[in-house]
Amino acid sequence: MIPLGIDAAPAGQLCQLADDLFWARFELPFRLNHINLYMLDTADGWVLIDTGLNNQATAEHWQMLFTGPLAGRPIAQIIVTHHHVDHIGYAGPLAELTGAPVFASTAEAEHAYWLYDLSPDEFGLVLAKIYSRYGLPAETIEAVRQSGSRYRRNTAPLPEFRSLETGDEIKTVSGCWRMRTDTGHSDDQISLIEDNRNLFLSVDFLLPRISPNISADIRDPDFDLLSAYFAYLKDMQGLPDDMHIFPGHDWPFRAGGARALQLIDHHHQRLDMLAAAARDKPLTVWSAMDVLFGRKFGDHEMYFAAGEARAHLTHLAAIGRLQTSKDDTGADLYETPNRLRQPSSGLVS
Repeated sequence: MIPLGIDAAPAGQLCQLADDLFWARFELPFRLNHINLYMLDTADGWVLIDTGLNNQATAEHWQMLFTGPLAGRPIAQIIVTHHHVDHIGYAGPLAELTGAPVFASTAEAEHAYWLYDLSPDEFGLVLAKIYSRYGLPAETIEAVRQSGSRYRRNTAPLPEFRSLETGDEIKTVSGCWRMRTDTGHSDDQISLIEDNRNLFLSVDFLLPRISPNISADIRDPDFDLLSAYFAYLKDMQGLPDDMHIFPGHDWPFRAGGARALQLIDHHHQRLDMLAAAARDKPLTVWSAMDVLFGRKFGDHEMYFAAGEARAHLTHLAAIGRLQTSKDDTGADLYETPNRLRQPSSGLVS
């Protein structure tokens, strides 16, 4: 990974990355304290790519852009790349402000609607049941049951979504950007590629500094998301070394193939750590979190750390390195196959 040496513009301003591509950095109130949003210049007006979180800081930042560098031209489209709150949270207000249609992949829109339609009590109950399966402490489970919906706290009422899928294109003033969708960090994230100029909006699937979070889906924690992400990273190893990559967080970079290989190695190291720990005693998600991270988390980080640990355990089970069972409380256990208790061979008298 080689940074391009391009700095984000101050709030209310845009950084021009290509003739038709612009970048704005918005603040986030989390440990990962920012998100990169992008704008494409087309004959019909601006195409906005992602929206930011639903909070006052986001609203004020968009207002500065609409009265500043985006002023005087219509907003032609809004694209939500995936359902996570920092990308979709302000989509509803932005659609109302601009009158622009909002696009997303079908799977991402469905996941967003499912999460948003859960009442605070329903969301807390769903997450509490998942955390029970993960073997988290009773006090943590009870706290999350009463904490309401972390999704609704950060997401405005959702707009109607129109569908974008792999192969769809956006024609700009300087070229043509094609869509691809991939599974791993989310269900079916949209990214955009301009092949003629070697430009790639990778959003959250290929980041220069941190590893994208690969979290088990709380709707189906047994689905092997990590296998899908490995397939994506294998494909990314073939990126041209000089392709300019524009991520959802941190800074623009190149040498994406080398970065993909680093991420593959990172996840294999984590898988090996868990497999080694399971040789000593069966793992729950809770104990796997200690193996992987070795520290405690607040509510926001707990969600991602637990999901990441579960995704890695699920993958180890899927490829046969671990087998699953349950403990007396109903929590999922993961252990090496030769540790599983065998049926007694004695005769019953």
